[in-house]
Amino acid sequence: MEVMLNLPPLHLHIQQEASLSAVRLRTLNIWSNITGALHTTCLEKVYEFPVLRAGTDRIHKQAIFDKRYKIQLYEDDNYEGLNPRELRIFTDGSKTDSGSGSGTFSEDLNMSITTPLGSHSSVFQAECMGIINAAAAITARKVVGFSIRILSDSRAVLMALKSHIVTSKLIHECHERLMEVCQNNKITLQWIKGHSGSRGNDAADELARQGSGAGAIGPEPALPIPFSKVRSMLLARTGKLHTEHWLNQTGCRQAKQAMPSINGVTDSPLCRGCMEKEETASHVVLECSGVAPYRAKHLGSPRDLPEVLLNIKALAETARVQPALKTIQAVNDQRILCVSI
Repeated sequence: MEVMLNLPPLHLHIQQEASLSAVRLRTLNIWSNITGALHTTCLEKVYEFPVLRAGTDRIHKQAIFDKRYKIQLYEDDNYEGLNPRELRIFTDGSKTDSGSGSGTFSEDLNMSITTPLGSHSSVFQAECMGIINAAAAITARKVVGFSIRILSDSRAVLMALKSHIVTSKLIHECHERLMEVCQNNKITLQWIKGHSGSRGNDAADELARQGSGAGAIGPEPALPIPFSKVRSMLLARTGKLHTEHWLNQTGCRQAKQAMPSINGVTDSPLCRGCMEKEETASHVVLECSGVAPYRAKHLGSPRDLPEVLLNIKALAETARVQPALKTIQAVNDQRILCVSI
């Protein structure tokens, strides 16, 4: 039954959760490394993945209430309009099989920045780095006394910046950079729909894609490891140990012939695409970083499920030929989109 349902044996599940807790405690500098203590062995097993020695993006909860920048989570038709006192900067992030990268573009500041971020960074981090680079460029160019609009198609990053509780090192750095440029400028971060024909957004997207295909400059990881990646690596390790445990057991000869490997259902509520949030329809269609390339290609950057449903026929046709989205069913009277990945 464990094999059919992909439920790891209790001892493997405990090892997995202990290892995850050890990484979290070690990252927050509250890990007690007592020589000879049995509990320290779980962290040693984690370091079978050398990349995890570099540390993760997790920090202690930081409460921030003094934000001087404005965040606008809706489109403004005049964002590319003529306003001599407003400067516009477009940012974007990209992740492909080759790696990840961020792009920052501004005609007003003659800015065209592409940043390779390597294979370990998430698309969320790439989007965040685009904003960090925009703030750094404002400081480097000594821009003073302007109204500056930074446009990003990542609602996830903007919502993380809008939250008063921060647990990400990169988001905290982004906040500090923005607060620095707010001392001499008026800063607005605005959501923009991706792939909507905006020249600035398309240019930032192209720069981000160039960065994702260029490979990181210097040693990796270029950024702190996302905690979601830690979890996915430990889950993969548990799956491997579960398979070994199953094959090394005595008996169950016919069952092993029928199921030589473990690939069943899972009871985890976490999204299988990003391992960051609960796998709901709205998360998969609007936020999940794991399917971000498919969402950008086929949906752009929809702001909500009703907007997706406006073009449900084209989306359903795409689903028949797109392996990443196997089943899409619209229930129009309740306006619910059920997605199975």
